[in-house]
Amino acid sequence: KLTTSTGSASGAVARHIQRWTRTLTQQELEYFALHMPTEPWKKLADIVHFNPNKDFPALPWFLPFCFGTPAPTETMVSRCRELTNENINTLIKEFKIPYSHLKQYKDHLNDESKARIASYEAKLDTILWYYEDLQCTDVDDIISERLKNGEQITLPYGKLMERVLLLRTLRDSTTQTTVFEDSRRRRTQITRNVDDQHSVQSSKCKLYSDLLLIAEAQLEKIKLSLESPVAVMGDASGSMQVAIRTATILSSLLTAVCSAKLNFFNTEMFLPTFTPKTIEDVLTLALTTTAGGGTANAAGLVSYYDNKDVIKTFVMVTDEEENADARIADGTSTRFFDLFMKYRTEIYPAKLVFISFLSHQHARGQMYSEFQSANVPDVIQFVFSGHRPDLTKLDNLLGLLSTVSSDSFDDQVGKLQNEFQQKDVESVMMHLLNKQKENSLPMEAEMTAIASN
Repeated sequence: KLTTSTGSASGAVARHIQRWTRTLTQQELEYFALHMPTEPWKKLADIVHFNPNKDFPALPWFLPFCFGTPAPTETMVSRCRELTNENINTLIKEFKIPYSHLKQYKDHLNDESKARIASYEAKLDTILWYYEDLQCTDVDDIISERLKNGEQITLPYGKLMERVLLLRTLRDSTTQTTVFEDSRRRRTQITRNVDDQHSVQSSKCKLYSDLLLIAEAQLEKIKLSLESPVAVMGDASGSMQVAIRTATILSSLLTAVCSAKLNFFNTEMFLPTFTPKTIEDVLTLALTTTAGGGTANAAGLVSYYDNKDVIKTFVMVTDEEENADARIADGTSTRFFDLFMKYRTEIYPAKLVFISFLSHQHARGQMYSEFQSANVPDVIQFVFSGHRPDLTKLDNLLGLLSTVSSDSFDDQVGKLQNEFQQKDVESVMMHLLNKQKENSLPMEAEMTAIASN
């Protein structure tokens, strides 16, 4: 009822839109012509009354094209409507075709075309996102050179970690063929010629080192407000076989960020071979930790309970398929819920974070449900897919954990109220904005990359 059936746009609004369309580049307009529907432009033109030449100076034929006039014969838009497996490499030599328009022909791209795409794509994010499609020695060198020249990577941190892990896997591979499965379960086979193996490994080492530095720099910016000391318990049971690598990366990353204690468990608890402190450590641990045995989640907690160690926040990385008891020092067999409640009563009322690998996004998990049914406070859960563990969700997880404060909500409100009383509003708001900026991660990704995910 609040929506009017008719309306009009003022001349000021029309002029504002015209000023905007005049800033659109040829590349942007060609992208719109290739990938976007024309109907919205037709509707906008009816309102604003565009002049094809004045309002679209970078591509005067764009507006007539939206109304049905074919693009000029020798333009990229016209030629790219006739892409085939046979002419794809020839047309790439002639035009800077967006990779989003070339994806369906990826198996027919030669190395020369891949290198040209890597050199003209506007954002490094696109090249890295589709690295499996484009990878070759020349592409590695081009990415490294663009990074050296100061170009930025703005991939979500989880996706960046996935890319670094892929390069680490390729770098360390000693076979001629490497199979890598990414977050969307796409199995990518990369075959190497023996004569080129040294060159390939050299380029992978260089690119891996470049991305590792970027990932390390971003890691240092991550700040989580989990109440310390923190302990991370990683499920390494047989049921975690699909998700063990992602789970280990998450466990290790949180350990590095929070200076946390780390252990793994199946039917027994075992310690990692070393405590991860850097991204290199995180990846090494992820590639060497294997899954096997039953699932006794309480085993990860036993040592803290027996030794009366005060831990204020526990992070449990698991599929929640608990099927075995653990035994504490007095010989009592127990499951995780009972032991955690004893720990809270007898040692410290710790907080608990479940990072759960479940059958689907909306599942609750048997262990988390047990805590919910008992109305246990300070227990939260973040869900990953157990069948398709996706590191790109890492940013969402870090965002959730950054809101988990050692203060209660009332405490935080009280502190903020005191700040407003002692300082002026502008300084308090600037402080809050700066704090938010410090805790944030780069989230921009290429539009076509996001759409394909």
